[in-house]
Amino acid sequence: MSGSALSPWALVQEPSRYAAQVAVHANCSPELPHSHLLKCLREKPLEVLMSTPVIAPEFAFAFGPSVDGVVIDTEEPPDNQHYNEFDSNKPQKAEPQNAINILNNVLLRKSVVSKLSRYDLLLGVVKAEAYFAFNGEDVQYGIEADRRSKILRTFVRNTYSYHLSEILATIVNEYTDWERPVQHPINIRDETLEALSDAQYVAPVVHTADLHSAEHRNSYLYVFDYQTKYGDYPQTGERSFTIEDRAESKD
Repeated sequence: MSGSALSPWALVQEPSRYAAQVAVHANCSPELPHSHLLKCLREKPLEVLMSTPVIAPEFAFAFGPSVDGVVIDTEEPPDNQHYNEFDSNKPQKAEPQNAINILNNVLLRKSVVSKLSRYDLLLGVVKAEAYFAFNGEDVQYGIEADRRSKILRTFVRNTYSYHLSEILATIVNEYTDWERPVQHPINIRDETLEALSDAQYVAPVVHTADLHSAEHRNSYLYVFDYQTKYGDYPQTGERSFTIEDRAESKD
């Protein structure tokens, strides 16, 4: 239901770095040409590959889709020379290849967007998209301002490359209810949840809908707001109108 190819977590930022970690763990030299490295890895037992201690940055993934110039054409000239991930002779890119830059440079090209516009599109989000960014104690008791700052600072650092302090300050300012004289931990939790949900899910989905509708296709967006009485995320604020509610109102 939730998520978009334009979400910052939808792409692996440096897949070759994680591939090198798996290669070292599986006793395959990461300096091998790609075809030989793949052959070596394919000959290893699955248990060896799965046991590689790979740790992805928070709010990102170590394994997943990546722009490799094959499945998704980057419109760049092919690079036939093999470079090791840590090779000092490897050409340096002009800007950091984080997910935001990759999305802007590759997936937002007009040629790519035009392919999306071949179809009508239905997109959806739920009320608490980033719920699993919090532990059980956070959900039950809320979080303090310093915990919020730590969570948002980590997200900004692992998602963007420039103006990190300004981005963090803007997020905190926009997602703080300054009319409250006291910031209660529950309110801080909800505001942080909303900020992470918007950044990781809602904004990319809305951006996708905007790009799609600009090509004069039918775009549909829904918000699934129903919460069960005994669900993981406790109901707060407005109550969803359910079938049971309608039955009670008729009585």
